[in-house]
Amino acid sequence: MQVLKFKSDKVDTFLGSLFLVTAWASVLLLAALLLFLLLESWPLWSRVGVLSFISGQVWLPLSAVPQIGIAPMLVSTLWVAAGALVLAAPLGLACAAFLAEFAPAPLTAVMRPVLNLLTGIPSVVYGFLGAAVLVRFFEVSFDLPSGESLFAASLVLAIMVLPFIVANSEIALRSVLNDYRHTSLALGVSRPYYVMRILIPAARKGIIASMVLAFGRAAGETMAVLMMAGNTMFMPGSWFNQGEPLPALIALELGSASPGSLHYQALFAAGLVLLVLVILVNILLSSFLLPKGNEVKPF
Repeated sequence: MQVLKFKSDKVDTFLGSLFLVTAWASVLLLAALLLFLLLESWPLWSRVGVLSFISGQVWLPLSAVPQIGIAPMLVSTLWVAAGALVLAAPLGLACAAFLAEFAPAPLTAVMRPVLNLLTGIPSVVYGFLGAAVLVRFFEVSFDLPSGESLFAASLVLAIMVLPFIVANSEIALRSVLNDYRHTSLALGVSRPYYVMRILIPAARKGIIASMVLAFGRAAGETMAVLMMAGNTMFMPGSWFNQGEPLPALIALELGSASPGSLHYQALFAAGLVLLVLVILVNILLSSFLLPKGNEVKPF
């Protein structure tokens, strides 16, 4: 018994060290990426300034007098990513709760592989389907000259991030201790009440983590957004206007930008802003939405 306990302690120590090294490696990788983007874009920051770059509404990096501002692209990114999350989060959470608590085993065995398959479909395929179906639908149904819009891009992105929300939320729901479930059944609590008032609050951390992952996926998506958003560099006044999110801007122009030029540096600066935006969303959600103290409300 002592030999087995000694081996178990060694395994636990090894796994703990491995996880710690992996966590620090992830942090260092993120720091290296931020440093690389900052160094590549530093001449632009020193020349244009942070506030002027973020708040400027004109993007003419190749003109005689360059004007570089990404405010329209930044707002378009927020419309697209936040809109996709608004559309996908309720459906994804409902689907995760259904799989975790209500779905029979045969149905669950079919739905999980289908959801996993959706995560592996290339984004360009989603873009093709959106351009062929959604864009045409908006043009015909609403008599529009072009069906491309930030809303159409959000619809496609919502379908793309839905599997991430469902899979991670279901894992979070299933990780809740069975003691909550058994106590609820013993008290005669209905299954819907248990799910809404006990299970979901208890799994809130994992659910919010899935939403953060979905937002980051939507904010960084390139091809589907490039094909659906309309790619106009004007400040979008609503969700139903056309726009050009930051990933689309970078994908369209990086290949034609001369290395070391102001245009090249501006695109790296846009990538840095996009990465910082996703990090800030993670921090804000973790700070303000995660529960403090007891996560489960009393009956």
